[in-house]
Amino acid sequence: MGSVLDRFFELSADDPADPEIARHFRRNFVVNTADGIAWLFGASFVSVTTILPVYASRLTHSPVLIGMIPALMDAGWFLPQLFMAQHVEQLPRTLPTVAFLGALERVPYLALPLVVLWIDHLPHRLAIGVFLALIAWMALASGLVATPWQEFIARIIPSSHRGRFFGISHLGGQLLGVGGAALAAVVLSRFTYPANYAWCFFLGFLGIFFSYGFLLLSKEPPMTHPIAPRQSLRDYGRRLAAILRTVHNFRTYLISRALGYMGNMANAFLAVYAIQRFAMADAQAAVFTAILFGSGVLGYAVWGSLGDRFGHKRVLEMGSLFGMAALALALTARSPQILNVVFALLGFGGAGVILGDLSIALEFGPVPERPTYIGLARTVTAPAIFLAPIVGGAIIAVAGYHALFVVALAFSMAGLALLWLRVVEPRHLPTAPLPAASEPLF
Repeated sequence: MGSVLDRFFELSADDPADPEIARHFRRNFVVNTADGIAWLFGASFVSVTTILPVYASRLTHSPVLIGMIPALMDAGWFLPQLFMAQHVEQLPRTLPTVAFLGALERVPYLALPLVVLWIDHLPHRLAIGVFLALIAWMALASGLVATPWQEFIARIIPSSHRGRFFGISHLGGQLLGVGGAALAAVVLSRFTYPANYAWCFFLGFLGIFFSYGFLLLSKEPPMTHPIAPRQSLRDYGRRLAAILRTVHNFRTYLISRALGYMGNMANAFLAVYAIQRFAMADAQAAVFTAILFGSGVLGYAVWGSLGDRFGHKRVLEMGSLFGMAALALALTARSPQILNVVFALLGFGGAGVILGDLSIALEFGPVPERPTYIGLARTVTAPAIFLAPIVGGAIIAVAGYHALFVVALAFSMAGLALLWLRVVEPRHLPTAPLPAASEPLF
């Protein structure tokens, strides 16, 4: 067993990791994997795809407002990242910043079960506003920590093992998440409303809280490359514009991902659609979560190693295909059992998209500029990820669920085609020098 683990953690002679990174590599891999597993276990009780939208459907029948949940969560994670990028580039160590912002990130998860017990006593519109404000708080807090966390992972996990790191942490999280979703189903069915949701969300907070302890066990070596002098806002804007103007492969990747995110506009409505279409109980949302997590287990077991070996672009492409198959099946579903297959395909394909998206963004650009490329990859595509579920809700209100699935499929196909035909795997390209900054971005 020891020799198997030794081979797993062995870094190749070609890997650029410095001795300090190699010395702490095994510890950092283990504790940060545990951090990811505990976080994802907690998230299974607060699923943005299933449980939160079904809870929101008790507060409002508006599909646009329900669509605001994933819109706020995704945009909140994506949008702030670029604004943190230059600051992160200046940090000799990122762990103190990750620890501070990570603590703030967990506060709204404690507030959520308390709000659920209190919110029904408010006037209807105020209740919706309070709930969405809490979701926005959760989202913004995650977005502020996102860039330093991704740079932290890139610094302590060599590129040869990042796919496996993300894969194993998500695999473990999904395995525990299946149990968490099963427990959530019991809680939602055994307790009366709103206590059932309050207990469910409190269990989610516990998992997310315990993940923080593992994060604090990390060891981050100091940065070895020189820190570039801080630029003025105008000069940094010109630098961003130069990257978007001249690094064609990266720009094309951003466009393909924006189209792909628009293709996800139906995901947040699948559970609500199934429950309303086939008159299911609210507890079925937890069953869908279990299927989503269970199929993700298989996906994460496969996609991480494939990405490390063949490239994360290929993983993104294959994961997108499975997501498109899920939409096509939902479009033609005639029985509730078919929806189980839809969520299985969505979970398996979504695992590939998540891993591919997380990993490939760390491979664009020179290492000293990596936070800027990460920030651009997230913030530039944030409008698409924010608008997608809102547009989806508007389509439902005007034309129904079937029209939503057709539009989502069209966007997904366009994004996949552009990614497949026009984007080159970044690891196969030489690292380009910083382009000249001659024009401002704003």
